[in-house]
Amino acid sequence: MSVMKASRIALSGAVLAGALAFGVMAETAAAQDRSIKVWFGRENFVPEDEFAAFKADYPDINVEFEVIRLEDVNAQLVLALRSGNAPDIVQIHARDINQLAINNVVKDFTPMIEEMKTRFPETYAQLAPLAWEGAADVDGNIYGLALFAQSIYLTYRTDWLDEAGIAYPLETTDRVLEAARVLAEGSDDRIGFSLIGCCVSPTWEIPLFLAMGGQIVDGVPQIDNDIGVEWITFYQTLMNEGSAHADTPSWDSGQMRAAFIGERAGMMNEGEHIYVEVHKQVPYEEGKWAFEKLPMRPGQTEPHVQSGFAFPYIVTSANEDAEAAMLALEYLARPEYAKQVAIRYQPTTNSAVAEDPEYLAAKPWATDIAPIAANLVSLPTHPTKAIQIYDIMEELRDRMVADPGADPAALAAEFQTKLNDAAGL
Repeated sequence: MSVMKASRIALSGAVLAGALAFGVMAETAAAQDRSIKVWFGRENFVPEDEFAAFKADYPDINVEFEVIRLEDVNAQLVLALRSGNAPDIVQIHARDINQLAINNVVKDFTPMIEEMKTRFPETYAQLAPLAWEGAADVDGNIYGLALFAQSIYLTYRTDWLDEAGIAYPLETTDRVLEAARVLAEGSDDRIGFSLIGCCVSPTWEIPLFLAMGGQIVDGVPQIDNDIGVEWITFYQTLMNEGSAHADTPSWDSGQMRAAFIGERAGMMNEGEHIYVEVHKQVPYEEGKWAFEKLPMRPGQTEPHVQSGFAFPYIVTSANEDAEAAMLALEYLARPEYAKQVAIRYQPTTNSAVAEDPEYLAAKPWATDIAPIAANLVSLPTHPTKAIQIYDIMEELRDRMVADPGADPAALAAEFQTKLNDAAGL
Protein backbone atom coordinates (compact mmCIF):
# COMPACT_ATOMS: atom_id res chain seq x y z
CA MET A 1 0.00 0.00 0.00
CA SER A 2 1.36 3.39 -0.96
CA VAL A 3 1.02 5.91 1.82
CA MET A 4 1.64 9.61 1.34
CA LYS A 5 1.10 12.45 3.77
CA ALA A 6 1.14 16.14 3.12
CA SER A 7 3.24 18.19 5.51
CA ARG A 8 1.60 20.66 7.84
CA ILE A 9 1.51 24.33 6.90
CA ALA A 10 1.83 27.07 9.50
CA LEU A 11 0.18 30.47 9.14
CA SER A 12 2.33 32.94 7.25
CA GLY A 13 3.76 35.90 9.10
CA ALA A 14 5.34 36.16 12.53
CA VAL A 15 3.39 36.94 15.65
CA LEU A 16 4.96 39.88 17.42
CA ALA A 17 5.23 39.29 21.16
CA GLY A 18 3.09 41.68 23.14
CA ALA A 19 1.49 43.15 20.02
CA LEU A 20 -1.58 40.95 20.01
CA ALA A 21 -4.26 40.59 22.63
CA PHE A 22 -5.00 37.22 24.19
CA GLY A 23 -8.19 36.79 22.12
CA VAL A 24 -6.33 37.21 18.83
CA MET A 25 -3.64 34.81 20.02
CA ALA A 26 -6.29 32.21 20.80
CA GLU A 27 -7.90 32.73 17.40
CA THR A 28 -4.55 32.20 15.66
CA ALA A 29 -3.95 29.01 17.63
CA ALA A 30 -7.37 27.73 16.64
CA ALA A 31 -6.63 28.50 12.99
CA GLN A 32 -3.37 26.56 13.21
CA ASP A 33 -5.32 23.58 14.51
CA ARG A 34 -7.66 23.56 11.50
CA SER A 35 -7.05 20.44 9.48
CA ILE A 36 -8.48 18.04 6.92
CA LYS A 37 -7.64 14.37 6.32
CA VAL A 38 -8.36 12.64 3.00
CA TRP A 39 -8.25 8.95 2.05
CA PHE A 40 -7.85 8.19 -1.68
CA GLY A 41 -8.90 4.82 -3.12
CA ARG A 42 -5.94 4.58 -5.51
CA GLU A 43 -2.66 6.46 -5.82
CA ASN A 44 -3.73 7.46 -9.32
CA PHE A 45 -6.48 9.65 -7.82
CA VAL A 46 -4.00 11.81 -5.88
CA PRO A 47 -3.42 15.24 -7.52
CA GLU A 48 0.10 15.69 -8.85
CA ASP A 49 0.78 18.80 -6.76
CA GLU A 50 -0.22 16.89 -3.60
CA PHE A 51 -2.41 19.78 -2.42
CA ALA A 52 0.29 22.45 -2.93
CA ALA A 53 -2.18 24.85 -4.59
CA PHE A 54 -4.73 24.17 -1.88
CA LYS A 55 -2.18 25.03 0.80
CA ALA A 56 -1.33 28.24 -1.02
CA ASP A 57 -5.02 29.21 -1.18
CA TYR A 58 -5.81 28.16 2.39
CA PRO A 59 -2.65 28.34 4.51
CA ASP A 60 -4.67 27.99 7.71
CA ILE A 61 -5.87 24.47 6.79
CA ASN A 62 -3.48 21.61 7.42
CA VAL A 63 -3.83 18.70 4.98
CA GLU A 64 -3.04 15.03 5.47
CA PHE A 65 -3.77 12.36 2.89
CA GLU A 66 -3.05 8.73 2.25
CA VAL A 67 -4.10 5.89 -0.01
CA ILE A 68 -6.44 3.24 1.38
CA ARG A 69 -7.42 0.74 -1.29
CA LEU A 70 -11.07 0.78 -2.31
CA GLU A 71 -11.24 -2.93 -1.51
CA ASP A 72 -10.12 -2.31 2.08
CA VAL A 73 -11.65 1.05 2.88
CA ASN A 74 -14.89 0.02 4.60
CA ALA A 75 -13.17 -2.09 7.25
CA GLN A 76 -10.41 0.50 7.70
CA LEU A 77 -12.94 3.30 8.07
CA VAL A 78 -14.85 1.52 10.84
CA LEU A 79 -11.61 0.88 12.73
CA ALA A 80 -10.50 4.49 12.27
CA LEU A 81 -13.82 5.81 13.59
CA ARG A 82 -13.54 3.60 16.67
CA SER A 83 -10.00 4.81 17.35
CA GLY A 84 -10.84 8.49 16.76
CA ASN A 85 -8.50 8.69 13.78
CA ALA A 86 -10.99 8.69 10.91
CA PRO A 87 -10.57 10.85 7.78
CA ASP A 88 -12.77 13.84 7.00
CA ILE A 89 -13.12 12.68 3.39
CA VAL A 90 -12.91 9.10 2.12
CA GLN A 91 -13.15 7.68 -1.38
CA ILE A 92 -15.43 4.65 -1.61
CA HIS A 93 -17.50 2.57 -4.02
CA ALA A 94 -20.81 4.33 -4.67
CA ARG A 95 -22.65 1.09 -3.92
CA ASP A 96 -21.71 1.43 -0.22
CA ILE A 97 -23.18 4.91 0.39
CA ASN A 98 -26.60 3.77 1.63
CA GLN A 99 -25.22 1.26 4.08
CA LEU A 100 -22.70 3.75 5.46
CA ALA A 101 -25.41 6.40 5.74
CA ILE A 102 -27.75 4.11 7.65
CA ASN A 103 -24.96 3.39 10.10
CA ASN A 104 -24.15 7.11 10.51
CA VAL A 105 -20.64 6.66 9.15
CA VAL A 106 -21.02 9.46 6.60
CA LYS A 107 -22.23 13.05 6.91
CA ASP A 108 -24.96 14.73 4.88
CA PHE A 109 -23.13 17.19 2.63
CA THR A 110 -26.27 18.69 1.11
CA PRO A 111 -26.14 21.97 3.10
CA MET A 112 -22.66 22.73 1.72
CA ILE A 113 -23.63 22.32 -1.93
CA GLU A 114 -25.40 25.67 -2.09
CA GLU A 115 -22.34 27.31 -0.57
CA MET A 116 -20.10 25.69 -3.17
CA LYS A 117 -22.46 26.89 -5.89
CA THR A 118 -22.35 30.45 -4.52
CA ARG A 119 -18.62 30.69 -3.83
CA PHE A 120 -17.36 28.64 -6.78
CA PRO A 121 -19.95 29.02 -9.54
CA GLU A 122 -17.53 28.12 -12.35
CA THR A 123 -16.43 24.83 -10.78
CA TYR A 124 -20.00 23.99 -9.81
CA ALA A 125 -21.31 24.63 -13.33
CA GLN A 126 -18.73 22.26 -14.80
CA LEU A 127 -19.92 19.26 -12.78
CA ALA A 128 -22.26 16.83 -14.49
CA PRO A 129 -25.39 15.59 -12.65
CA LEU A 130 -23.64 12.26 -12.06
CA ALA A 131 -21.20 14.11 -9.78
CA TRP A 132 -24.03 14.49 -7.28
CA GLU A 133 -26.07 11.40 -8.14
CA GLY A 134 -23.00 9.23 -7.66
CA ALA A 135 -22.56 10.57 -4.11
CA ALA A 136 -26.21 10.30 -3.03
CA ASP A 137 -28.28 7.68 -1.23
CA VAL A 138 -31.61 6.31 -2.41
CA ASP A 139 -33.44 9.24 -0.78
CA GLY A 140 -31.38 11.81 -2.66
CA ASN A 141 -29.25 12.94 0.30
CA ILE A 142 -25.80 13.91 -0.93
CA TYR A 143 -22.73 12.96 1.10
CA GLY A 144 -19.93 14.34 -1.03
CA LEU A 145 -18.89 14.52 -4.64
CA ALA A 146 -18.37 11.86 -7.33
CA LEU A 147 -15.62 13.29 -9.50
CA PHE A 148 -14.85 10.06 -11.32
CA ALA A 149 -17.27 7.56 -12.84
CA GLN A 150 -16.75 4.47 -14.96
CA SER A 151 -18.66 2.30 -17.37
CA ILE A 152 -18.00 -1.01 -19.10
CA TYR A 153 -17.86 -1.23 -22.90
CA LEU A 154 -17.55 -4.02 -25.43
CA THR A 155 -13.95 -3.71 -26.64
CA TYR A 156 -12.48 -5.55 -29.61
CA ARG A 157 -9.68 -5.83 -32.17
CA THR A 158 -11.08 -4.33 -35.34
CA ASP A 159 -8.14 -5.59 -37.41
CA TRP A 160 -8.88 -9.18 -36.40
CA LEU A 161 -12.58 -8.75 -37.13
CA ASP A 162 -11.70 -7.28 -40.54
CA GLU A 163 -9.50 -10.27 -41.32
CA ALA A 164 -12.35 -12.61 -40.38
CA GLY A 165 -14.85 -10.66 -42.48
CA ILE A 166 -17.00 -9.73 -39.48
CA ALA A 167 -18.75 -6.36 -39.67
CA TYR A 168 -19.04 -4.14 -36.61
CA PRO A 169 -20.50 -2.66 -34.47
CA LEU A 170 -21.71 -6.03 -33.23
CA GLU A 171 -24.63 -4.69 -31.16
CA THR A 172 -26.20 -7.99 -30.06
CA THR A 173 -25.00 -10.92 -27.97
CA ASP A 174 -25.50 -13.48 -30.73
CA ARG A 175 -23.14 -11.56 -33.00
CA VAL A 176 -20.63 -11.20 -30.17
CA LEU A 177 -20.71 -14.98 -29.66
CA GLU A 178 -20.30 -15.56 -33.39
CA ALA A 179 -17.34 -13.18 -33.59
CA ALA A 180 -15.67 -14.74 -30.53
CA ARG A 181 -16.08 -18.22 -32.01
CA VAL A 182 -14.61 -17.22 -35.38
CA LEU A 183 -11.68 -15.36 -33.83
CA ALA A 184 -10.75 -18.38 -31.73
CA GLU A 185 -11.04 -20.92 -34.54
CA GLY A 186 -7.87 -22.33 -36.04
CA SER A 187 -5.51 -20.74 -33.52
CA ASP A 188 -3.95 -22.29 -30.44
CA ASP A 189 -2.79 -18.96 -29.00
CA ARG A 190 -5.71 -16.66 -29.80
CA ILE A 191 -8.68 -16.21 -27.46
CA GLY A 192 -11.97 -15.06 -28.89
CA PHE A 193 -13.25 -13.36 -25.72
CA SER A 194 -11.33 -12.68 -22.51
CA LEU A 195 -13.37 -13.24 -19.33
CA ILE A 196 -13.00 -12.88 -15.59
CA GLY A 197 -13.57 -16.08 -13.65
CA CYS A 198 -12.96 -15.32 -10.01
CA CYS A 199 -11.81 -13.13 -7.21
CA VAL A 200 -13.33 -9.74 -8.05
CA SER A 201 -16.63 -7.86 -7.83
CA PRO A 202 -19.19 -8.53 -10.61
CA THR A 203 -19.03 -4.95 -11.88
CA TRP A 204 -18.34 -6.31 -15.37
CA GLU A 205 -21.25 -8.75 -15.46
CA ILE A 206 -24.08 -6.72 -13.90
CA PRO A 207 -23.80 -3.93 -16.53
CA LEU A 208 -24.16 -6.54 -19.29
CA PHE A 209 -27.24 -7.93 -17.54
CA LEU A 210 -28.78 -4.44 -17.56
CA ALA A 211 -27.81 -3.82 -21.19
CA MET A 212 -29.56 -7.06 -22.13
CA GLY A 213 -32.79 -5.76 -20.60
CA GLY A 214 -32.32 -7.20 -17.12
CA GLN A 215 -34.06 -5.53 -14.21
CA ILE A 216 -32.84 -4.68 -10.72
CA VAL A 217 -35.81 -4.12 -8.40
CA ASP A 218 -35.13 -2.44 -5.05
CA GLY A 219 -31.48 -3.36 -5.45
CA VAL A 220 -32.11 -7.05 -6.21
CA PRO A 221 -31.25 -8.40 -9.71
CA GLN A 222 -34.19 -10.31 -11.21
CA ILE A 223 -32.41 -13.23 -12.88
CA ASP A 224 -34.98 -16.04 -12.62
CA ASN A 225 -36.56 -15.29 -15.99
CA ASP A 226 -35.81 -15.54 -19.72
CA ILE A 227 -33.47 -12.55 -19.66
CA GLY A 228 -31.47 -13.89 -16.73
CA VAL A 229 -31.21 -17.32 -18.34
CA GLU A 230 -29.98 -15.79 -21.60
CA TRP A 231 -27.44 -13.70 -19.70
CA ILE A 232 -26.08 -16.80 -17.94
CA THR A 233 -26.08 -18.72 -21.23
CA PHE A 234 -23.93 -16.03 -22.86
CA TYR A 235 -21.03 -16.75 -20.50
CA GLN A 236 -21.54 -20.50 -20.63
CA THR A 237 -21.50 -20.44 -24.44
CA LEU A 238 -18.18 -18.60 -24.52
CA MET A 239 -16.72 -21.37 -22.37
CA ASN A 240 -18.46 -24.30 -24.09
CA GLU A 241 -17.42 -23.19 -27.58
CA GLY A 242 -13.79 -22.64 -26.58
CA SER A 243 -14.02 -18.91 -27.29
CA ALA A 244 -12.68 -18.12 -23.81
CA HIS A 245 -9.50 -19.51 -22.31
CA ALA A 246 -9.78 -22.87 -20.56
CA ASP A 247 -8.15 -21.35 -17.46
CA THR A 248 -10.79 -18.61 -17.21
CA PRO A 249 -12.24 -19.98 -13.92
CA SER A 250 -9.02 -18.93 -12.17
CA TRP A 251 -8.57 -15.60 -13.97
CA ASP A 252 -8.96 -12.29 -12.16
CA SER A 253 -9.32 -8.89 -13.80
CA GLY A 254 -5.57 -8.53 -14.30
CA GLN A 255 -5.30 -11.76 -16.26
CA MET A 256 -8.38 -10.93 -18.30
CA ARG A 257 -6.93 -7.54 -19.22
CA ALA A 258 -3.46 -8.91 -19.89
CA ALA A 259 -4.82 -11.26 -22.54
CA PHE A 260 -6.28 -8.37 -24.53
CA ILE A 261 -3.46 -5.89 -23.92
CA GLY A 262 -0.93 -8.60 -24.78
CA GLU A 263 -2.71 -9.17 -28.11
CA ARG A 264 -3.83 -12.71 -27.25
CA ALA A 265 -7.58 -11.97 -27.05
CA GLY A 266 -9.89 -10.44 -29.61
CA MET A 267 -12.58 -9.07 -27.30
CA MET A 268 -13.35 -8.16 -23.70
CA ASN A 269 -15.83 -6.12 -21.71
CA GLU A 270 -13.80 -3.40 -20.01
CA GLY A 271 -13.75 0.09 -18.57
CA GLU A 272 -12.38 3.11 -20.37
CA HIS A 273 -9.57 3.59 -17.83
CA ILE A 274 -7.87 0.42 -19.10
CA TYR A 275 -7.72 1.94 -22.59
CA VAL A 276 -4.75 3.94 -21.32
CA GLU A 277 -2.78 0.69 -21.13
CA VAL A 278 -4.24 -0.72 -24.34
CA HIS A 279 -3.23 2.50 -26.12
CA LYS A 280 0.38 2.12 -24.94
CA GLN A 281 0.58 -1.32 -26.55
CA VAL A 282 -1.62 -0.67 -29.60
CA PRO A 283 -2.04 3.07 -30.32
CA TYR A 284 -5.69 3.95 -30.87
CA GLU A 285 -4.83 6.07 -33.93
CA GLU A 286 -3.72 2.92 -35.76
CA GLY A 287 -7.35 1.83 -35.93
CA LYS A 288 -6.69 -1.71 -34.71
CA TRP A 289 -9.17 -1.65 -31.83
CA ALA A 290 -12.43 0.03 -30.96
CA PHE A 291 -15.37 -0.18 -28.58
CA GLU A 292 -19.13 0.12 -28.48
CA LYS A 293 -21.92 0.05 -25.93
CA LEU A 294 -22.58 -3.30 -24.27
CA PRO A 295 -24.65 -5.58 -26.51
CA MET A 296 -28.40 -6.17 -26.33
CA ARG A 297 -30.24 -9.48 -26.75
CA PRO A 298 -31.37 -10.35 -30.29
CA GLY A 299 -34.87 -8.92 -30.75
CA GLN A 300 -34.74 -7.07 -27.45
CA THR A 301 -37.68 -4.75 -26.86
CA GLU A 302 -36.57 -3.44 -23.46
CA PRO A 303 -34.56 -0.20 -23.61
CA HIS A 304 -30.79 -0.49 -23.66
CA VAL A 305 -29.11 0.61 -20.42
CA GLN A 306 -25.47 1.67 -20.30
CA SER A 307 -24.80 1.75 -16.57
CA GLY A 308 -21.96 3.46 -14.74
CA PHE A 309 -20.52 3.36 -11.26
CA ALA A 310 -18.77 6.14 -9.43
CA PHE A 311 -15.94 6.36 -6.92
CA PRO A 312 -17.16 9.32 -4.85
CA TYR A 313 -15.39 11.34 -2.20
CA ILE A 314 -17.63 11.13 0.86
CA VAL A 315 -17.56 13.35 3.96
CA THR A 316 -17.50 11.19 7.08
CA SER A 317 -19.24 11.69 10.41
CA ALA A 318 -15.83 12.43 11.92
CA ASN A 319 -15.65 15.74 10.05
CA GLU A 320 -16.10 18.80 12.29
CA ASP A 321 -15.17 21.44 9.72
CA ALA A 322 -17.71 21.28 6.90
CA GLU A 323 -16.24 24.31 5.16
CA ALA A 324 -12.76 22.77 5.03
CA ALA A 325 -14.24 19.59 3.55
CA MET A 326 -16.12 21.63 0.93
CA LEU A 327 -12.97 23.57 0.04
CA ALA A 328 -10.99 20.34 -0.37
CA LEU A 329 -13.64 18.86 -2.63
CA GLU A 330 -13.80 22.04 -4.72
CA TYR A 331 -10.03 21.90 -5.14
CA LEU A 332 -10.19 18.27 -6.29
CA ALA A 333 -13.01 19.19 -8.69
CA ARG A 334 -11.08 21.93 -10.48
CA PRO A 335 -10.43 20.96 -14.11
CA GLU A 336 -6.65 21.26 -13.79
CA TYR A 337 -6.63 18.50 -11.17
CA ALA A 338 -9.56 16.43 -12.44
CA LYS A 339 -7.84 16.43 -15.84
CA GLN A 340 -4.66 14.91 -14.41
CA VAL A 341 -6.56 11.93 -13.06
CA ALA A 342 -8.71 11.64 -16.18
CA ILE A 343 -5.64 11.52 -18.41
CA ARG A 344 -3.82 8.82 -16.50
CA TYR A 345 -6.77 6.89 -15.08
CA GLN A 346 -10.53 7.32 -14.57
CA PRO A 347 -12.92 9.52 -16.59
CA THR A 348 -14.10 12.62 -14.75
CA THR A 349 -17.52 14.16 -14.24
CA ASN A 350 -16.04 17.63 -14.84
CA SER A 351 -17.42 18.53 -18.27
CA ALA A 352 -14.68 21.10 -18.97
CA VAL A 353 -12.11 18.30 -19.07
CA ALA A 354 -13.96 16.56 -21.90
CA GLU A 355 -13.16 19.53 -24.19
CA ASP A 356 -9.62 20.16 -22.97
CA PRO A 357 -7.03 19.87 -25.79
CA GLU A 358 -4.46 18.18 -23.55
CA TYR A 359 -7.00 15.59 -22.46
CA LEU A 360 -8.16 14.92 -26.02
CA ALA A 361 -4.55 14.54 -27.17
CA ALA A 362 -3.75 12.08 -24.37
CA LYS A 363 -6.93 10.06 -24.94
CA PRO A 364 -7.66 10.10 -28.67
CA TRP A 365 -10.67 7.81 -28.13
CA ALA A 366 -12.36 10.36 -25.84
CA THR A 367 -14.39 12.00 -28.61
CA ASP A 368 -15.66 8.62 -29.82
CA ILE A 369 -16.66 7.41 -26.37
CA ALA A 370 -18.38 10.65 -25.32
CA PRO A 371 -21.80 9.90 -26.93
CA ILE A 372 -22.01 6.57 -25.06
CA ALA A 373 -20.74 7.97 -21.77
CA ALA A 374 -23.22 10.84 -21.95
CA ASN A 375 -26.10 8.42 -21.35
CA LEU A 376 -24.78 6.60 -18.29
CA VAL A 377 -27.28 5.48 -15.67
CA SER A 378 -26.05 4.88 -12.13
CA LEU A 379 -25.74 1.18 -11.36
CA PRO A 380 -28.66 0.36 -9.02
CA THR A 381 -27.69 -1.09 -5.63
CA HIS A 382 -29.50 -2.38 -2.58
CA PRO A 383 -29.82 0.25 0.19
CA THR A 384 -28.62 -2.02 3.02
CA LYS A 385 -27.37 -5.29 1.50
CA ALA A 386 -25.27 -4.11 -1.44
CA ILE A 387 -22.16 -6.04 -0.40
CA GLN A 388 -24.13 -9.24 0.19
CA ILE A 389 -25.89 -8.89 -3.17
CA TYR A 390 -22.59 -8.34 -4.94
CA ASP A 391 -21.04 -11.35 -3.20
CA ILE A 392 -23.84 -13.59 -4.47
CA MET A 393 -23.57 -12.20 -8.00
CA GLU A 394 -19.83 -12.80 -7.86
CA GLU A 395 -20.45 -16.40 -6.82
CA LEU A 396 -22.86 -16.80 -9.74
CA ARG A 397 -20.35 -15.32 -12.18
CA ASP A 398 -17.75 -17.80 -10.97
CA ARG A 399 -20.19 -20.69 -11.42
CA MET A 400 -21.17 -19.58 -14.93
CA VAL A 401 -17.62 -19.95 -16.22
CA ALA A 402 -16.49 -22.84 -13.99
CA ASP A 403 -19.56 -25.00 -14.69
CA PRO A 404 -20.71 -24.10 -18.21
CA GLY A 405 -22.57 -27.40 -18.52
CA ALA A 406 -24.97 -26.55 -15.71
CA ASP A 407 -28.62 -25.91 -16.53
CA PRO A 408 -28.83 -22.09 -16.82
CA ALA A 409 -32.46 -22.04 -15.69
CA ALA A 410 -31.55 -24.03 -12.59
CA LEU A 411 -28.68 -21.63 -11.86
CA ALA A 412 -31.02 -18.65 -12.28
CA ALA A 413 -33.54 -20.15 -9.86
CA GLU A 414 -30.89 -21.16 -7.30
CA PHE A 415 -29.24 -17.78 -7.20
CA GLN A 416 -32.50 -15.82 -7.26
CA THR A 417 -33.36 -17.59 -4.02
CA LYS A 418 -29.98 -16.60 -2.58
CA LEU A 419 -30.44 -12.99 -3.66
CA ASN A 420 -33.94 -12.80 -2.21
CA ASP A 421 -32.80 -14.36 1.07
CA ALA A 422 -29.92 -11.88 1.33
CA ALA A 423 -32.35 -9.02 0.81
CA GLY A 424 -34.77 -10.40 3.36
CA LEU A 425 -37.52 -11.07 0.81
